[in-house]
Amino acid sequence: NTVSRHAFKLKELPGVRLLPDYSDKSEVVFSGPVKHLYLFHMMNSENLGEVLETLGCSDLQQSLSSYPVVTVSSNLFFAPLLNVNPHVPEGAIPGFPEMLHEMFAPGQQPVKRALEFLRETGWGKLDWWGVNIPVIAIHVRAREDGEDNDDWPTASSPNRIMLDKLRHCLEHAIARELKVKTFDIFVASTTESARSAVVETLDELPGLRNVLTMKSLDRNRKADTGAVDAMAEALLISRADVFLRLVIGTSGFSTFAYLSNALRLQNDWVNDLPWLKRKGFAPNYLVTEDCGPNRCYLAPPDVRMANIGWHGKQYTQRSCGDPVEKVEGKGNSVLGCTGLRPVTSKSGPTGDEL
Repeated sequence: NTVSRHAFKLKELPGVRLLPDYSDKSEVVFSGPVKHLYLFHMMNSENLGEVLETLGCSDLQQSLSSYPVVTVSSNLFFAPLLNVNPHVPEGAIPGFPEMLHEMFAPGQQPVKRALEFLRETGWGKLDWWGVNIPVIAIHVRAREDGEDNDDWPTASSPNRIMLDKLRHCLEHAIARELKVKTFDIFVASTTESARSAVVETLDELPGLRNVLTMKSLDRNRKADTGAVDAMAEALLISRADVFLRLVIGTSGFSTFAYLSNALRLQNDWVNDLPWLKRKGFAPNYLVTEDCGPNRCYLAPPDVRMANIGWHGKQYTQRSCGDPVEKVEGKGNSVLGCTGLRPVTSKSGPTGDEL
């Protein structure tokens, strides 16, 4: 959409264009036949079954060959369906970070904002003894005004119990992941009240050198400046050495977190700051009250496909079997609490869950 274009720029690819680049009108009429793939978590079950047949079972080159134009509308990461398609060679479908890197690059405005912040704060630079100061990124997913109740946070700021658990989980993450005694912490949040509460909780944390926050944020992601600021924060989080998230009232699904993790692969924007180039995922920790009493977990950093198996076998069972079941068998749709691993304390002989 027109707002997200301020956050990303589409790389030049043969046969791929954004509609606003194709026409300056809100509606586009193509002269030839068009195949429209519509795949959403909530949709007509019969139509979903037809799309599952196309993506998960058919020979795509053959089934789409008669359409000069193919359009896609989806709120799902459906690449795992292609990965189980019997006509697609094993390993031909890359992961989400590679796909993102191939198609999109961060926009010029968020890159400029992120680079200014990195330079101003000395993010990750060497200290007096020639040691890189690691940065821990904390992101809080709190309830924003106007959100619905479908798996969204339940409060605009964490309560005292959640804040205490955040600090406890943070201390264990530091002990497990960092080899130095001094570090900085970058705090981002969907609400200012949550960010302020977390910053206050970090007071007198042993080893903490600086608390870093972006100033003058626009948190309305439907606005141009809001999309730019959100992307700038994601870029900064992608440079962190440890990523710790706190979610209020949900099990931890976050497209923003998946984006931040995937951006680890994109290093061109920090060519002038070579010590900030990254590879692989940073350790991901999650604090949630929605998955039992432990609340501190190791979370998977890579994107998962949302569960659509609830539509029923009569719709997901296709000519080549059940693509949704195959995806689940590969572990690519383990969302919610079942995909989390409780963090254990090293104090006991077998470890105590936090």
